[in-house]
Amino acid sequence: MSYLTAPVASPLESIRIAAEVGYDHLGLRIHPTVAADAPSPLLGNKALVAECKQLLDDTGLTVTEVESWMIRREFDLSHSAAAMEAAAALGSPRLIAVADMRGAIAQAEIEDRFAALAEMASGFGLGVDFEPIAHRAAGTIEAALAVVAAGAAHHAGLILDMLHVNRMGIALAELASLDQSLLHNIHLCDAPPTPVDLETMVRHSAFDRDLPGEGALPLKAYLRALPSDRPLSIEIPIMRLGECVSPGERARRCLTASRQLVENIDGPLA
Repeated sequence: MSYLTAPVASPLESIRIAAEVGYDHLGLRIHPTVAADAPSPLLGNKALVAECKQLLDDTGLTVTEVESWMIRREFDLSHSAAAMEAAAALGSPRLIAVADMRGAIAQAEIEDRFAALAEMASGFGLGVDFEPIAHRAAGTIEAALAVVAAGAAHHAGLILDMLHVNRMGIALAELASLDQSLLHNIHLCDAPPTPVDLETMVRHSAFDRDLPGEGALPLKAYLRALPSDRPLSIEIPIMRLGECVSPGERARRCLTASRQLVENIDGPLA
């Protein structure tokens, strides 16, 4: 259960939702993606971190990913130590990094800052995965692989989101030919057909995805081309539901649809 599937402020509530619905793993947002994000209650709170770790142990859940480092020109690692310390105390999750909007930062700058992030994370025993987003800088698979290569000395990886695989236009043969050792988690969702305007692309990505099987993405073909032994991180923000559907019920619907897809992965592609 990725954070955006059932976004709640309390990490304890996130763990309880994931456990009650029947997930095996979950992702948490510990590092603010943008400055306007509210700081995680885990930052600097060792008692809460210990309580979360105990609940993880009690429920058998593991934290596989921690969001989210936005790589900007003014990227400042001095605020990252507390988030990395909390993440490391919860296990060995992969940290997720994304780039600023297209045109806001140069490729070389992304590579340089990502390498510094990966080096810092390695000091906490953590690895970092770069997630290419089609409407952001380094939003092609070639550019993303160059970013990952910049952090290779510190076990950097690549995380692929099915929506952005589609929006980037990655061919199935290209997907299947990727170095599988770079992939640690895979983000699963469905989505409407590719829009022509940037505003709708951003809205689909952050707020308005579909349950597997309800959108236009060729998910079975994508998953067949990718390694089958990686955790599937179900990332399906459906903000159009508003408050009429609880975070727990959203998480349940997402898991049910995802299981149905995976159970029929060898069936007809249509």
